[in-house]
Amino acid sequence: MFDHLSLLNLYSEWGVDETLTSLCTNHLENVKPTTAIPIIKTSSSHSSNFLRHQNYSLQAKNIEDICQAITSFKDYPLYNTAMHSVLPKGNPLAPFFVIGEVPDADEDRNGQVFFGQSEFWLRQMFDSIQVSLDDCFCMPLIPWRPPGGRQLSINELTTCLPFLYKALEIYKPKFVISIGTLPARTLTQSSAPISQLQGKWHTIHLPQTHITLQLFPLRHPSQIQASSKIRQETWRDLLRIRSALYKTEID
Repeated sequence: MFDHLSLLNLYSEWGVDETLTSLCTNHLENVKPTTAIPIIKTSSSHSSNFLRHQNYSLQAKNIEDICQAITSFKDYPLYNTAMHSVLPKGNPLAPFFVIGEVPDADEDRNGQVFFGQSEFWLRQMFDSIQVSLDDCFCMPLIPWRPPGGRQLSINELTTCLPFLYKALEIYKPKFVISIGTLPARTLTQSSAPISQLQGKWHTIHLPQTHITLQLFPLRHPSQIQASSKIRQETWRDLLRIRSALYKTEID
């Protein structure tokens, strides 16, 4: 053991010129275990309300019921962090269902699907093949924007999809047009990039039903502005959609 003089000399060599405490600390003493923090259980009333509203969406008979289920989903975290619920719009009996991406900032602020620049460019795209966006039924993939526009979790996507699936199940549109990567991947149940999904029709199957629908993926307007090659590919895709609609009109 060091004597007092040796210890002072050691402190001097180490550059210690002041003490921080007058009490000695035994660093070899056994550390007392910390008390575990009790887990706070989720309120059973919130859980029951959450399940009740989710089941209500599955029992919807029309688009009004679906909108009611969305606006009543108040126990869900995304509902509370979003500025607005982005509801579907248009005629649900239209031949085209246009499915948008997760709501962006403009859509979240205004509570409307395809708002602002997205709506402007989408109208231009559809007008080029003599299809009015007003004659389509538009619905976002999910009704709420995640905080800060972060990526959706698998659990969040699974929880919110029944609203969209129920609308597709009730109205069974002739054509489903997805806008952007995530709607295309989700509805085709594929992990392929949008470049591999676009350019052709896909037969999609609605979960827990025997219903099949025809889906055509399009790039999001923000992607189309990125390069002339993508614009050319999108123009060919729009012509394929117009051809399918024209064939249906003749039949």
